[in-house]
Amino acid sequence: MNIRQQHRHIIWYIALAIVGIALILAADQLGLFEGIDTYLHDLSFRIRGELTPDERIVIVAIDEKTLEQFGKWPLKRTHYARLLDSLREASVVGFDIIMAESSPDDAELRTAISMHGKVVLPVYIENDSRISYPAATLTPCTTGHIHVEQGIDGIVRKVFHMLSYQGNAMPSFATVLFEIATDTHENLPKIAEADPDEGQSLRITQKMPMNINFYGPPGTFPMISLADIAQGDYAQSFFKDKVVLVGLTAAGIEDKKLIPFTQERNGIAGVEVHANILNNLFDRNAIQVADERIRIISAILFSLIGFFAFLKLSEKAAALFWVSALIVITAGIYSFFAFRNLWISPSLFYFTFSFLCLTAYITKLDEAARQLDNEYKTINDRLSGAMDVNSVRREETGAGIISFLSSGGIHTKVEKLLALEQQYEKQLEDTIRKRTQELTEAFSLINTMSDEMIYRLTKATESKDFGTGEHIVRIGLYASEIARMLGMSEEFVELITFASPMHDLGKIGIPDNILLKPGKLTINEYNVMKTHTIIGENILSKSSFPKILLSASIALNHHERWDGTGYPRGLKGKDIPVEARIVTICDIYDAIRSSRPYKPACDHQKAAEKIIRGDEKTRPEHFDPDVLQAFIRLLPKLELIYSLHQKPNVQKSSIEP
Repeated sequence: MNIRQQHRHIIWYIALAIVGIALILAADQLGLFEGIDTYLHDLSFRIRGELTPDERIVIVAIDEKTLEQFGKWPLKRTHYARLLDSLREASVVGFDIIMAESSPDDAELRTAISMHGKVVLPVYIENDSRISYPAATLTPCTTGHIHVEQGIDGIVRKVFHMLSYQGNAMPSFATVLFEIATDTHENLPKIAEADPDEGQSLRITQKMPMNINFYGPPGTFPMISLADIAQGDYAQSFFKDKVVLVGLTAAGIEDKKLIPFTQERNGIAGVEVHANILNNLFDRNAIQVADERIRIISAILFSLIGFFAFLKLSEKAAALFWVSALIVITAGIYSFFAFRNLWISPSLFYFTFSFLCLTAYITKLDEAARQLDNEYKTINDRLSGAMDVNSVRREETGAGIISFLSSGGIHTKVEKLLALEQQYEKQLEDTIRKRTQELTEAFSLINTMSDEMIYRLTKATESKDFGTGEHIVRIGLYASEIARMLGMSEEFVELITFASPMHDLGKIGIPDNILLKPGKLTINEYNVMKTHTIIGENILSKSSFPKILLSASIALNHHERWDGTGYPRGLKGKDIPVEARIVTICDIYDAIRSSRPYKPACDHQKAAEKIIRGDEKTRPEHFDPDVLQAFIRLLPKLELIYSLHQKPNVQKSSIEP
């Protein structure tokens, strides 16, 4: 691929990324991701758990107990007047109870409101956008609107602290309570006056939005039944400096509100919603929403980092990176929410990051596709002389991933590559088969030459002692039969067949005057002769080949005896390596059958009887019982081996003293 093509591909993918991000941003602005964001917003509340509410806030509940005592709803307003008398020491009292219609008891209640001096009544917005003010019989009075904003899913998450209607500014219920309780306007942005330009517009304008930081599920704020206060269960001093909200909580009368903590659709009383809003004003911990520009820039930058990281990772590592990054995004957004009261809508991060990671993957896939096309062309060119040109049609290469989307798609591409591969494999198989055969023959020749060289050297050493090398041939054959009878692996059988003939290699280090002495050896000479086991082991043990190492073990231990009476180390039982236990009985059988200057040769029957029953030199206790039993079962074969591999011997020495 030339540089111009590379630049064209880069520009194409940059354009794809820009268009994709633009579409994601448009979808975000159109609110297509709002469902995901609001779900995660509400879930964050539930994961975070409850907060401790301000002790100054108390709810007086008109509950089932109150209705049982004072009668059905609505209650007579004289009860509210008497309640205000009990709450005279409260810093402010707010009624979350609509009193738009006059009542015979309004004069008494108006007097109680006036005497208390710090009472707030609600202003309510009807479904047809009409404003319901308190009844004229209760005025003048301090009011605040109790409207809260519900999302399209019916869940309350926001409140507007100021509404403007027909030139009048209406602060929120919680705002008025807060300002009276703190006796200041400095802790909250100034409630703006209505816009003069609105004039007599019938439109309600909402201003000063606040995202509510809910403290917990229903019942988080302390509630006192109105009936209990009426009965005198609470002294007036209990309410000193408290902010008291009076509201309806009885089931089946008040419409409940849904909040993030009511995931089971068990609503919360409206008075509790206003308690949460008021607590936010006290604690100054309302949920802030991240600046839109900062959110967009952060999402794009984070996604670009992921894009370039994705390009450098393998498929498996990239998948793990993608999942890990989404987890990090989620954890980071939750941390800002839980610890900084800052909400950052995460869906934009999820979609931009995932899209750019997908773009990076497609980029890598396209690059791989182009490389595959190039390999296809290269293999096709190399095999064009050996292939059936009709079976694999040449095609234009370098189209990259687009070629997979063309007619026939990836299936056709794979079929053609498989056809090429089959042709290529056939050539490779022929070449490999030929080279393998050549290597096998070469290794076999080397192995045969090595074995024959060692065998002939061993035979030469043995011939120095006994005048012929047939003894070592027989020892190897005996050992292989006994090993096979014992159930040893064929690999072990092959090793011991090769290694056992070298059992007396150490004799090469014995002086000729002892090794070739025609008579019986003295004790000192016999002790020198016994060192041939150690000499043989020293010669052979320096090798790194298994055959030679097994030979070293046999050379050292083939004169050890099962009962511990052997040499050079006096090993006993299974401390003697099994290969040496096998060769021991083979060596003794062949020695008894062979003639020596100090004894004649024995026939097979007598040799077997000496080993099985014992004599003055040989006892059955010298041998591994299992090896001895295998020897007995193999006696006919051993006799045959001896008869087939013997020549006239000219014996020259003996190792017995």
